Amino acid sequence: MSQRDTVADKSWIRKADELEALFQLTDGLYRAETSTDVFDATFDAIERALGCSRASILLFDHQGVMRFVASRGLSEGYRRAVDGHSPWKPGDRDAVPIFVSDIELADEPQALKDIITDEGIRALAFIPLTIDGIVIGKFMAYREIAHVFTADEAVLCLTIARQLGFSIERQRSEEARQRAEEGLRRTNERLRAILDSASEYAIITLDAAGCIASWNSGAERLLGYRDSEVLGLSGGIFFSPEDRVSNVPQQEMLIAGERGRAANERWHYRKDGSRFWGSGVMLPVEESGPDRYLKIFRDRTEERKAEKRQKLLVGELNHRVKNTLATVSSLAEQTLKSSDSPEAFAQALNTRLLVLAKAHDLLTREAWQSVNLSDIAQTVLAAWVEDGRVSLRGAPIRINPKQALALSMAFNELLTNAIRHGSLSNGNGRVALSWQCQDVCSILWEERGGPPTAVPDRQGFGLRVLNRGLAHELGYPVELRFEPEGLTCTMSLDFTSKPPFGAH
Repeated sequence: MSQRDTVADKSWIRKADELEALFQLTDGLYRAETSTDVFDATFDAIERALGCSRASILLFDHQGVMRFVASRGLSEGYRRAVDGHSPWKPGDRDAVPIFVSDIELADEPQALKDIITDEGIRALAFIPLTIDGIVIGKFMAYREIAHVFTADEAVLCLTIARQLGFSIERQRSEEARQRAEEGLRRTNERLRAILDSASEYAIITLDAAGCIASWNSGAERLLGYRDSEVLGLSGGIFFSPEDRVSNVPQQEMLIAGERGRAANERWHYRKDGSRFWGSGVMLPVEESGPDRYLKIFRDRTEERKAEKRQKLLVGELNHRVKNTLATVSSLAEQTLKSSDSPEAFAQALNTRLLVLAKAHDLLTREAWQSVNLSDIAQTVLAAWVEDGRVSLRGAPIRINPKQALALSMAFNELLTNAIRHGSLSNGNGRVALSWQCQDVCSILWEERGGPPTAVPDRQGFGLRVLNRGLAHELGYPVELRFEPEGLTCTMSLDFTSKPPFGAH
């Protein structure tokens, strides 16, 4: 094996290790039940993917000071000495990572450099943690010797930071939900105090006919009516028209009278016509008099949004983990079936995992939204495009993540076949990859200048990817023509849109 092949093998192995580290991070964050679990999973990923056994995580506290919340491999004295130091302020947006290859050469106060070098640190990485683009903290990775961080390492750092920020946001949403539920549970216990002083709750009493008998300042603030405007009116005034037609206000009173309480979770309407998600309870009043029912509720619109967002985030994370693991499992299984030896299996699997990893990197940079078809092609075919052996031609269009991953694997299999048997197996052949899009996008892979081609005797992994897997993922049949002048492959797909002017 040549030195170049050895280097390539190491690159594949390194990429596979990095991909495994990110998979394990995603799975660890999904399973995490506490902040400690989240931080441990992050430190493990930093060590596996970046080779840094020392790292830390810092978050802004309520005073806006960057504080250590977790660390690995750092002394207590060092943490105390640099606690609060940060290149970013609360509210900063569009923060970018900062890499220091050698602290001794950095433009920092000598006292700070002495503290860092005394800890045995020479190179540092400052990676911002963000939620909705706003900096909430950072993670740090440290090296004992001077080190120039590569572009690949920068991408890994940002990927880890996004996953960690995603998990912190999910935990904060969960904590907000738990706090909201705890507040609601204590509502009955604090009923008397609420009646006396609470202004954030609407507290209303109704008579036996369901008409409003009293109306506190919280109800005025929340619903917009003064008490003089509503006393004696039906308690259904702030219900939706549909609920009033369905007699929901009367049913609520009936349930409260029969069961001792009736929960209320639905949309309500203010005087100005705006709506909010009201959450509360109706209770029967045992004392005699005109006030027969007590209704207490508050605006939980934001809490409800947080709960829905948390469910969405958890569902999205679970979907991505399952899809990615299923893809890797299928790659391994199919590669094993088509490999003649362990060495061939390892090489083929590493190559395919590398392609998958590059596609994931591209999708991560695009926040798993649509991506340019040309970027996917360039990612897989870059070396041959630069060599002039492969040409790309087509209008700028964007495709969804599912299509992007499928085409990445298809281009890789077509490239592999061209190198082994087709137009790239000699010094003269060429490949032209082009696409034309109207209602449907048609992609053409055309090989010329290579040896004559013929239909193969057996269907290997590459043909299965094209004939079955790709057709299934894209929703259109794939046409393969083994012609004497070279292989031609036609693929079709629905595309998302043309990118905006100036996008690339």
